[in-house]
Amino acid sequence: MFVFQFIIMSTILLSIGSNTFAKTNIDKAKRMLAYLFPNIVFSDPILSEPEDDNFKYLFRNILACCTTDLNLEEVINKIKQTERAVGRTPKDKYQGKVIIDIDILKYDDEVIRPQDLEREYVQQLLAIFEIPEFVETEEIVETEDNIETEDKIATKENIQSQVSTDSEPNTDTEAKS
Repeated sequence: MFVFQFIIMSTILLSIGSNTFAKTNIDKAKRMLAYLFPNIVFSDPILSEPEDDNFKYLFRNILACCTTDLNLEEVINKIKQTERAVGRTPKDKYQGKVIIDIDILKYDDEVIRPQDLEREYVQQLLAIFEIPEFVETEEIVETEDNIETEDKIATKENIQSQVSTDSEPNTDTEAKS
């Protein structure tokens, strides 16, 4: 027996910054994020002054937006893995270095980091970044497992009957033409 599972996609907004070999490190992060989130879109970069006295060098900042079927906790884990892979270590901030910093600003309509969303450089980026309108699509995955989830499963017969109803010609409009 086949079961159809609908996958719900969530939109995420990321802030990415670096003040150490910034272009190189952000480019590395962009490549890794593009692998994790194939439909990711990046803003143009801007430079910003550090907001903390611990940091001496200018920051390069960008925004990124994409959709994912991962839940928030899974996205956080992927982001942390990406930061470590680019070269971030716990001691860097104490040395005034930010190899890479990737923050989740929004997950769907939920603001995850309200203070970061209000930062001047984020507001500047939001003003120039055209956040894409991702088309809501429902991906259908055929499985042989009998997985039950509320309102996310449709039987093969229901889908086939809906498809056949949708594909039948509308005789009312054809007769009026």
